[in-house]
Formats: sequence, C-alpha cells, structure tokens
Amino acid sequence: MSKTGYSFSSSRGGAESDLLSSLPLSRIDREIVGHLQQDGRRTYVSIANEIGVTEKTVRAHTKVLLDQKIIQIIALTSPVALGYQASALAAISIENPAMGTRILDELAQIKAIDYVVLTFSRFAIFAEIIAQDLQELQATIETQIGAIEGITSIEIFPYFRLHYQQAQIVNTNLVVQDGVIDAQMGKADRAIVAELALDGRAAYSVVAERLGISESQVRMRTQHLLANRQVKIMAIVNPLKLLDCTMSWVAINVGMDVQMSEVADALSSMPNISYVAICAGRFDIFVEVICMSKAELLEIIETRIRLVHGVVRTEAFIYTNLHYKRLLPLDFRDLIK
Repeated sequence: MSKTGYSFSSSRGGAESDLLSSLPLSRIDREIVGHLQQDGRRTYVSIANEIGVTEKTVRAHTKVLLDQKIIQIIALTSPVALGYQASALAAISIENPAMGTRILDELAQIKAIDYVVLTFSRFAIFAEIIAQDLQELQATIETQIGAIEGITSIEIFPYFRLHYQQAQIVNTNLVVQDGVIDAQMGKADRAIVAELALDGRAAYSVVAERLGISESQVRMRTQHLLANRQVKIMAIVNPLKLLDCTMSWVAINVGMDVQMSEVADALSSMPNISYVAICAGRFDIFVEVICMSKAELLEIIETRIRLVHGVVRTEAFIYTNLHYKRLLPLDFRDLIK
C-alpha cells in the first residue's frame, strides 16, 4: 500500500520477483526482524547486544532474511514522494471462487500494482494501484487488469490522499502515532527518500555521492524527515506469511456533517490500524486492520472504529491471502522484472 516493502541491491540490478516471501523463522530471526521494524538502520552491534548473540550472528541471519525476501529494508513514505501522482484501490469480482488464487497471482505481476489481497466478501480481490498519472492508472485498469480471464467487474476507489501508513507489526501491536503521514516534501528531500527507498541501510556518504550533496546534508535532511513522520526507515514483512494473524480492509462511510480528514485523523491514532486512505466512490475511507483473531477484529470494529464521531457505516473484507511488494521510486520501477 503504499504498502511499501522490498529487496533491491545497492548496485540496482534486477530481481526475479519483488514479492515478499516466508520461511520458518527462529527466535533470533524474529527478534532481529522486530528490531529492524523499529529502526531499519539500527546497528548490528546494538541488536546483538539486545538479544544476546554476536554481531556476526546478527549479520548472517539478516543476510538470509534479505536474500530470501522475508524482509526488505526501505524508507516507508508516501507514493507522491517517489514520483506517483495517482493511486486507487480496485475492488474486483470474479466468475468463480476457484479462480481466486490464479487471478491473485496474475494481478501481483502487474507493474503498477503493489498490494493485492484475496478476501471473503462480496468482492473477491482488492488490488492497490500506484501509477505515475491518471493516464497510467486508466491504462492499467483497461489493458492489464481488465484483460485477466475470470474477472467479471472492477469497482475503482481513487485515493484523494493516502493519509497514514504504519507497517510495524512484529513482536508488538501497531504503535500509536508512530506511522508515516502524507505531507509536502521538497525536491532534495524526495531525492534522498528515493535513494533510501532502494536501500534503507545505504550509507549517507553513498547517498550524498549519488546526489552530489554533502553527507551532513543527507544526514540532517533524513533526520528531519524522520522527526516529522514523513518517512520511516524500517524492515517490511508480509504479515500473513510471517504471523498467525487476521487482516482486513474496513470500508467506512462518513456523515455529511463531518470532515473526512477529521475521521481519518481519529482512525490513524488507533492501535492495529496500519493504513488509512481517503477515497472517492461509494466509500469515503478505507482502513487496514491487523490483529490476532477475527474476534479481535470484531471488537476493534464495534468498540473503536464505529464509535469514531462521523462514522455512519462500516464493511469488513477479511484477507485470506496477500501479495505484497515494494513501491520503487518511479525512475527505477522498470528495473524490477
């Protein structure tokens, strides 16, 4: 979503697939992932000291996690900062439920789709489209999504704004007010973020050399972006592949007398909500919820989301499968095949 997550080498070579995967993880693996979700640039020495192993062990385990695409260390930010001007959620109906997994896999291979889920609901599949402009968005819908055999209808919810992102899910509930917000970013900041989106652990000296500015400027600007919650450098994982959890889109309608941004602000402050998008169409807001069970999901909807002033209707779409890949800076997107 911009659910943004990845594994991209510093040499900027291609990769067979950018989809996040899974393997059985040890206690050490999970603790390392937890630390890198809190801070993707945390030193291996500090992680080793925290979990009681050697630095060499942390390095070795992290290399496997990256090589196997269990994690991808990136700069989580808004799509606009990476050059994208048009985003939408596509709600897709299909001919037969038996086609779901095959269609899910085909959608995940479309360049402009960064996040696609199979659900139990009146829509079989949701796909997030992040495009350079409205023309690319329309072309993706017409010539790529619409060409997949078995799709019967597509309902599009264009984003007015990606309001909030929070991707920290390992070893803790989502941290309140620790996510990334949508805010204006200058040209120099966008260039720095684009480099860190390719490699969140890239040395500031390397980023500075590529951009032709000083290392101190890169460091200062990055710290400013982090402090203002315009970016977060962290490890991204696919929750359904790594955890025994329940995930759902929850679509929300807002009353006529309340501003959508006010409701989005209230939702963004809640634990377990990882994503908030304000959109056009029959729903006003989509939020993503990550929790431990369907019972907890029900409790979150009934006692938190529905009690937000202005919320007049909700509809949940529970995930059964999820493909998740990073959002590359626009200039480098074609390098991933």
